[in-house]
Amino acid sequence: MAKKIDFHIHTIASIKDSDFTFSLDWLKNYVEATELDAIAITNHDLFDENNFREISEALPDIKIYPGIELALDIGHVNIVFPCDCIEELSMFSEWLSTVHQTNTDRITCEELCDNLSCWNKGIYIFELGKSKGVKEIPDIFNDVTCVGGVPNQLRFNIAKNNPDSIAPCLFSDAHATEQDSDNRNDIVKLQNKQTYLQIDSCEFEDIKRCLRDKSKISISKANLKDVVNIDGINISSGLNLVVGKRGTGKTHFLNRIKESIEDEYYEIKQFETARADEYIEQQRKEQGLTAISSWQEKYINEFSKIKSYIQDADIELNDIEKFLTDVKRFATEMARSQSRQKYLLFKETEFELSNIEYIRDALINIKDVIEKDEVWKLLSNAAQKKNNFIEVYSELRDIYLGYNRDNELKKKVNEIMGGVKSTVAARTGIPKIQECSINKVIHKYQLEKKIADFLKRIIVETPMKNERLHGYQIQVNLVPYQSASQFLEEIGKREAVNDDLIKAYNKKDFITFLKNLKRKSFYNEANFAEYLIRKEVKLLDSEGTPASGGQAVGFALMLRLNEAKNKPIILIDEPESSLDNAYIKTELNKELKNLAENSMVVVITHNSTLGALLEPDYLIVTSKSDNGEYSIMSGEFSSSKIRDAEGIEEKSYNKFVEAMESGIESYTKKGVVYENLNN
Repeated sequence: MAKKIDFHIHTIASIKDSDFTFSLDWLKNYVEATELDAIAITNHDLFDENNFREISEALPDIKIYPGIELALDIGHVNIVFPCDCIEELSMFSEWLSTVHQTNTDRITCEELCDNLSCWNKGIYIFELGKSKGVKEIPDIFNDVTCVGGVPNQLRFNIAKNNPDSIAPCLFSDAHATEQDSDNRNDIVKLQNKQTYLQIDSCEFEDIKRCLRDKSKISISKANLKDVVNIDGINISSGLNLVVGKRGTGKTHFLNRIKESIEDEYYEIKQFETARADEYIEQQRKEQGLTAISSWQEKYINEFSKIKSYIQDADIELNDIEKFLTDVKRFATEMARSQSRQKYLLFKETEFELSNIEYIRDALINIKDVIEKDEVWKLLSNAAQKKNNFIEVYSELRDIYLGYNRDNELKKKVNEIMGGVKSTVAARTGIPKIQECSINKVIHKYQLEKKIADFLKRIIVETPMKNERLHGYQIQVNLVPYQSASQFLEEIGKREAVNDDLIKAYNKKDFITFLKNLKRKSFYNEANFAEYLIRKEVKLLDSEGTPASGGQAVGFALMLRLNEAKNKPIILIDEPESSLDNAYIKTELNKELKNLAENSMVVVITHNSTLGALLEPDYLIVTSKSDNGEYSIMSGEFSSSKIRDAEGIEEKSYNKFVEAMESGIESYTKKGVVYENLNN
């Protein structure tokens, strides 16, 4: 829940102000127009108790806090106090009037502490970015709540985003008057000069605690977490922590959230080791498949040609030795024949056809580019460039048609010669020579050499990914097979492969490997890359050592949390299983907070490290009374109180310690044990 507060309003003029007359009506209008939940009255070097009480009585629906603006030796500071400091503040104001006689007078930090007994209870707002601002906050204020006052929203955002800056605070510095020479009473101009805090109530201690956390301070309500009501119990739209002993209804409360909110939710139930192993294995497969897919895509053209080679491997080209034997026999028969001069055509060889497939493929690709209007729209001088493509296409098409006509003519001539040779062979008894394309045989041997060289080059250990995530490393490699068992495990089949596949593979006789691969019943072109190389996925710790079982559980949880990103609602039941406290502190808590930036996150825990250090937006405590009645109470974690559906309040400290530490006694005893160990 967000509350809007103005920490700095002037109601009485002092010697350090331009003169103005206080107007209670103006203040009422200002509070109403800006929808304030609390204000602080902080006049220059004075506190007027009567003025303060008049304002408090006139504005009973908002919190009014006393304060003072001081000129210290280190610079300007506004101090806001709880209402139980009114008497001390009045006495301090009287003393101050005796030492401040001009508008340049100052007091030291030590004088402030010596003359104001409740000085350490205040919220100190030191001015940032002004000539009168504080350059460095003295050590004397180390134990009090300190924030930085800024003059506008830009300065607020700069300070908030600066990790070295204290939390910023934007205020109006308004004059509560109808007429003001400095125009510091223009409500329209002042409307965006207040600070929003993520708190349930404007109790002073809640405000102080909230100001220590930059993430719960904003200049816009939209940047803070709102509340959602579940069966009368408020929970945050950000990060919620649910604690309570076992059997007190925590899981039941999660179920009520699921039933009450219609948005999509992502649930991570109690994370057991077995389920973590299963999830890790699933991630290994996904990471491996991504790697092999990427590798396959890299060599898609080469693999396409190899698959075509495998497909045609059984269509044996006529053996060249047999062809030469036939030629010798033919020559002998022709020499003996009395008719050799009559049949000269019988000795003629057939015409080889030109390979024009590559030209046809090129024409198809060029035509595709020409017809893609969306491509040409991206280019300058598109018309000229497109015409160049058209000219290339036209010229190449003419070449293709010429080769195609020649091939058609050669086919007809070859058919005639074939018919003549058959007739002559029948009449003379001279056998025909078997058909054999020397070019095709040579091309086949050249292709096989290229394939073998290519596979030798790529079937090596290949790193595909080395990603650091949540203190771990995911290392993905593609590595050659070493045994038949590895091969069968990778492809998930049971078939003998050692003699005909793996032996050839290990000898790098890849042509034999490919020919034998096609004959296997499991061969599928779609899985071709997986027959060549196996996937190796390692989970390592930050130092590169294989992760232990417990570390794997932590990593599996982090992967689940990563999956949950951008889901509207994330429900997590006891995520700390098998995690050590150091990992919970450094990794888990940080990731849960990151998730809560964009989602409503509800975390159930029994772990005191997670519970105490998570610093959620809302604390939800479940309990069960001796007579069996269940109770659920909730409130801002920065607050000291939690409430149930009936509005009954209790101190969050007692309930939280009871749930996390089994009560105050156990908590105290643990402290004694740690102290004894220290001594």
